[in-house]
Amino acid sequence: MPAPFRLTLIVLLSLLGVCGLVRLPLMPPLLARSGSGITLSDLEAQEALEEARQAAASQMSRFVGGQITRHYWGGFTPYLDVLGLEIPPTMAVDISVEGDRARLVLDPRRVNERYVAEVVRSGTLARGAACRGNGEPGPFVLQGKQLLCPEGWVVMNDPLMTTSRQVGSDALN
Repeated sequence: MPAPFRLTLIVLLSLLGVCGLVRLPLMPPLLARSGSGITLSDLEAQEALEEARQAAASQMSRFVGGQITRHYWGGFTPYLDVLGLEIPPTMAVDISVEGDRARLVLDPRRVNERYVAEVVRSGTLARGAACRGNGEPGPFVLQGKQLLCPEGWVVMNDPLMTTSRQVGSDALN
């Protein structure tokens, strides 16, 4: 290695070491930069929302799949353990089975978003959908072979659930 290159490398490392010793900030922290507009509480809220969506998507997928399977074995069930569901303690749960419909509503405590899944029997077939939104979910609509989310609600983006789609072109994921 040539001597000028070694000398340059030693000088650069020495300067970085001196900056570290005197605690000289080379760049401001990411959240302190001007124009970012993002605070730590905003990041925590986004993280809580993403965690709630992931947990809800997993439970909704199991609910829909489990209820469709139960339909073929004789009927829907109101018992979460039969479906293999373990709802996180951070979510309130409401499950109802009424005739030809089964519905699961998850309401996270830290997030202003609700999740609802429904399975409907139509003749000999069962159709399911899982959605997210705010407020009280309205009725699901069976249109052809698809179960559609209530008005103003958005289909949850879960690759395991291929029997649902969103209502309206203005709803965004």
